[in-house]
Amino acid sequence: MKKKLLLILMMITIFTTGCNKLSESEEFVQGQEKLESHQYNEALTLLSQVLNEDPDNSSARSMYMQARKMQSAQEYENNQDYIRAIRELETIVNINDGSKQIKREAINKKAELEKLQEQKEEEAIRRKENAKKVSKQENSKIKYHTSNTNKKKEDKKQNQLQVSENKKEEIKEPIKEEAIEENTKEPVINQQETINTEEKVDVNVENKVETKNIEESN
Repeated sequence: MKKKLLLILMMITIFTTGCNKLSESEEFVQGQEKLESHQYNEALTLLSQVLNEDPDNSSARSMYMQARKMQSAQEYENNQDYIRAIRELETIVNINDGSKQIKREAINKKAELEKLQEQKEEEAIRRKENAKKVSKQENSKIKYHTSNTNKKKEDKKQNQLQVSENKKEEIKEPIKEEAIEENTKEPVINQQETINTEEKVDVNVENKVETKNIEESN
C-alpha cells in the first residue's frame, strides 16, 4: 500500500514538472517570436516570466537583453542620435547567445546607421563652412558700409567747413569796401579844404588891395 502511494506521488510530481516545463517552453517560444517581429514590449514581458521561473536560462536572458537594446537603438535612431544607437547595436552583436535573426539585423542596422552618421557629420561640416562664408560676406558688407558712412561724414564735414569759410569771406568783403570808400573820401575832403583856404587867401588879398586904393585916393 505504501509503495502504491509513493508511486502515485512520484507520478504526480513528474506530471506537474512536465506541465511547468511545457508552459515555460511556450513562453520562451512566444517571447522569441515577439522579439523577432520587433514587438519588444511583449517580448520583454514573456521573457521576463521565463527568467522568473528559470533564472539560469541563458538563452532567455540573452534574448531579453536583445529586446531591450533593440528597443533603445530604435528610439535613438528616431531621434537621429546615431552614435548611441550604434553603441546599443554593438552590444547586441557581441551577445553570443540569443536570437540569430536579431543579431543579423543588428549588424545590418549598425552598418546603415554608420553611413547615416557619416553623412550627418559631412553635412555639419558643409553647414559650418557655409556659415563661415556668409559671416565673411556679412563682415565685408559691414566694413564697406562703415567705410562709406565715414566717407560721407568726412565729406559733409569738409562741406560745412567750406561753407563756413565762404561766409567769413562774404563778411570780410563789405568791410574792405567800406575801408576803401573811407580812404577815397579823405582826399576829397582835403581838396575841399584846400579850395576853401585858397578862397580865403584871395578874399584877404582883395581886401588889402581895396584898402590900399582907398588910402591912396584920400
